[in-house]
Amino acid sequence: MKSILFFLIFFMGISLHSLNAQTPSAGQVANDFYKWYLTKGVNLGWRQVVKRSDLTPGFQKRLTVFFQKMEKDNEGGYDPILQAQDFEEKFSLKPVLKTPTKATFDFWMFGQKVALVTLVNNNNKWLIDAIQGLE
Repeated sequence: MKSILFFLIFFMGISLHSLNAQTPSAGQVANDFYKWYLTKGVNLGWRQVVKRSDLTPGFQKRLTVFFQKMEKDNEGGYDPILQAQDFEEKFSLKPVLKTPTKATFDFWMFGQKVALVTLVNNNNKWLIDAIQGLE
């Protein structure tokens, strides 16, 4: 009986460890998103970008409204993901704040800080919830 109990506890511990090991950190989610965006996403068009599963539904909606307004007003050139008109593939993310439910990073490009990226933890999955330019 003791050996069965030990085996069950051991198995549960390994299962929980492997589950946690497979969950990407907030920094990894943000880094992977920007790597994808700067190499592929920027050329896909906004309708494809807003469908990304690493964005919260609320952020997807805010981006959609932003892009629809740009189209309606016949504006273009400004990218709210990069908070810029121009871009380079080289970037860095520097942690600012991390709690169990929220993480923020400074987004750097062209050697300067250009945005603050906020992620939220939703059901043990980090999602990008906001990208704010710096003033």
